Amino acid sequence: MIPQYNEMYNEVLQVLNKHHQLRVRDMVDEVSDVLHLTEDERNQKMENSHKTVIYHRLGWTKTYLTKAGLIRSVERGVYQITPQGENILSSHIHVDDDYLMQYEEVRQFVNRHNEQPENQTKPKESTPLENIDQSIKMISSRVSDELLDMIISKDPAFFEKLVLDLLDKMGYAYDKESIISTDYSGDEGIDGIINEDQFGFNSIYIQAKKWNRSSVGRPEIQKFLGAVAGQGGIKGLFITTSTFTREAIDYAKKTITS
Repeated sequence: MIPQYNEMYNEVLQVLNKHHQLRVRDMVDEVSDVLHLTEDERNQKMENSHKTVIYHRLGWTKTYLTKAGLIRSVERGVYQITPQGENILSSHIHVDDDYLMQYEEVRQFVNRHNEQPENQTKPKESTPLENIDQSIKMISSRVSDELLDMIISKDPAFFEKLVLDLLDKMGYAYDKESIISTDYSGDEGIDGIINEDQFGFNSIYIQAKKWNRSSVGRPEIQKFLGAVAGQGGIKGLFITTSTFTREAIDYAKKTITS
């Protein structure tokens, strides 16, 4: 029988500990070997999908282990165990859902789609339609997280181009020639300029900050606003792969209203 996704945490850690890093398909094969799955079980397909059941379930296994920081993505579709994951294995800890809930990022991921109050101990009985809706939300969130991981694994120039292309598709630029990438020294922290009109009277100054863990604080926003003012601009857009601190948000709001 093919285990559920939350019954394979230790097996994934074991195979990643054995190898320096593994592609997802190789991980599926290795875990299938550890679990002694039959050929029929390995080839069992999802309904209305070309993906196998074991591939699909392991996808969720690695999602939760990644959230807990026990494994990490080193490039698209390639994973390795982290030092924290190695410590879990050496301590012979059985990893299950209850254990993973001690990690803040796992709790945030679960609670993001759980409408049940935290102090409500009895599970809420949901209708089939509500269950489908919650599943869609979790899948969308997982895809978003995987896209973010892929973006973070790229160099800063990739993210800067991605941001400018996105703003172009959103209709901010007058035309293709109105998008200027400031890929040169002396740009004072401005990564791009988008002209909203033919003559460049209305320009948006862009900063694309590819950060992983730490949040963007007030000093970064102050420097960006100074750079925009130094260019004679009045419009600025700061986009990051991370988050903004409360101080940064409050400062930006005060600056806008002043």
